Amino acid sequence: MKSIPAGFASCKSSLLNGSLAVLPTETVYGLAGFGTNRSTVKKIFALKGRPSRNPLIMHVLNIREAQCISHFTASASKVAEAFWPGPLTLVLPKRKIVPNEVTAGLNTVGIRSPSHPLFRKMLSEVKLPLAAPSANRSNQISPTSAVEVLDEFGDECPPILDGGCCEIGLESTVLDLSTEVPRVLRLGPISSGEIELVLERRVLTSTQILEQYEKSSKSPGNSFKHYAPQTPVILHQNVHLLKVSKKISPKDVIIVPFENEIPLLENKGMQVLSFSSSISHWEIAKNLYSKLRQADKMNASSMHLALIQGEEGITKAINDRLIRASAQNPITF
Repeated sequence: MKSIPAGFASCKSSLLNGSLAVLPTETVYGLAGFGTNRSTVKKIFALKGRPSRNPLIMHVLNIREAQCISHFTASASKVAEAFWPGPLTLVLPKRKIVPNEVTAGLNTVGIRSPSHPLFRKMLSEVKLPLAAPSANRSNQISPTSAVEVLDEFGDECPPILDGGCCEIGLESTVLDLSTEVPRVLRLGPISSGEIELVLERRVLTSTQILEQYEKSSKSPGNSFKHYAPQTPVILHQNVHLLKVSKKISPKDVIIVPFENEIPLLENKGMQVLSFSSSISHWEIAKNLYSKLRQADKMNASSMHLALIQGEEGITKAINDRLIRASAQNPITF
């Protein structure tokens, strides 16, 4: 298997040659290429096996660069000044420089300014916006470390810039500002409430879930099944119902929210992991995908998870990912 390349120069060279590179962000690792180059964009879709109706997010250094590829509104400037660089993607009317392949044929484009210093350094040196969806096969679990990317792509893997484990671990919030009423299209680390405080107006939250053959979406991450392990996932309404469920067998694996919930289930002879060693929902978010990957390698018959209790923005984003990961099985009440 291909080993992880040494670093920045290899990735920069690959990008400048019109090929791809894997770069770290604060959210998840991204499969990056020049977003204004049609042939490069097609390479991203091909390697991921990504449907053409699923748009890509363009990554820029700052508002000035975002204005070059979109029609940046006053509302966009407000939220960008508040949350950029960071885990917030803005959907805005695109300029002609953005290929239709990036936007799934729509007249809008998603734009984000990442905070990870290595990604920002790359943007400053290549001097062009980078399209960078998560560095995994389509609908599979997003990677939060370089090793996970290599596991995903194997010998097909482009050069990887190893920036350690991702700080946040969940994809960015996607905010649509292309319509009269702002709307969150994908839940993420920044909540609609935080955005409302900046915009001083109501922000709607979309419940959009796309079936396999539906029309293009303005935002990635809205597929009916997404972020999914190979092992079938059974999602329970809460931890108590998971603990008393009669559907769990010794051949299954369980992931509970917190480490202190493990002993009771281990005493019953179950294989049990936890998302967090403390009582932190942010730690659950950071570890979510890596724990799903770990459980997926345990050769279990099924994977049992529970919705996380709470009304925080990050909690809602975690539950969104859990629901999509278990989409082929209804929630167990």
